[in-house]
Amino acid sequence: MPRPTTPLLSREQIAAAALALIDEAGTFTLPGLGKALSVSASSIYHHFPGGREAIVEAIRGLLAAEGIQTDPAGRDWRRFVEDWSRAYREAFARHPKAVPLLTGQMVTDPLTVRGYEALACVLRDAGFDDEALLHAVSILDSFILGSALDASAPLGVWADSPDPDSALGGAIRADRAAPEKRSEQSFELGLRIILDGLDALAR
Repeated sequence: MPRPTTPLLSREQIAAAALALIDEAGTFTLPGLGKALSVSASSIYHHFPGGREAIVEAIRGLLAAEGIQTDPAGRDWRRFVEDWSRAYREAFARHPKAVPLLTGQMVTDPLTVRGYEALACVLRDAGFDDEALLHAVSILDSFILGSALDASAPLGVWADSPDPDSALGGAIRADRAAPEKRSEQSFELGLRIILDGLDALAR
């Protein structure tokens, strides 16, 4: 019997199928992934000897390909960090259920590491020492991932208080005209505050 001219399965297909399961259910299993792809678990292990953790890193690579920036292209550090943060948040915000899985293990995906290396190089060239640079990357990472989760939150995040003098209740009522903009506006405000803080940290 002649061999097929194209592979029946690829790493990209497996990762994409796993991401689709995560988008639907928040997680995936190898048997469930095999069922979704109509292949055996051994076929998946053939492409991913590292099993589940390796597949999660491949998913990270898919999201990095959607949004992570690796080339400063002459931008100053603040502009690059702004663009880097927005693009990365958008990629994660499209797949918020993947965030808990991705934050649960070390980042090893080559494209993602390249993106973080580009960020680190820009910060180093801007005058951040090693300690400040690591704090800056950690702060940005936490903020971006949290904001990506917030982007998928319900429009009504907090229950309105019946107390007319409630400070939070008053803010909630004031936001009712355009609640869908809260997450995006909060991200932009938070990013600006972080950048101002990082600017002071670099001095």
